[in-house]
Amino acid sequence: MTFSRRNIENPSDRVQLEQAEARELYHNWEASQNRDLIRARLERAERIYGRGARDRIRAYMAQMREGQLE
Repeated sequence: MTFSRRNIENPSDRVQLEQAEARELYHNWEASQNRDLIRARLERAERIYGRGARDRIRAYMAQMREGQLE
């Protein structure tokens, strides 16, 4: 049996983890406006959370900017 940290079949914690990542990136963006840092962190998130994580995290960040998500 092969062990992988990437569990695509059970995304139960993925939403919370991606929202936490988005929260951190959003506050970093507000403080520094460093595009390179945000871009690198989104690439890292794509490797950790799987395909499509970059878009999901950006969507969470947009919701935070609009005040829909804390």
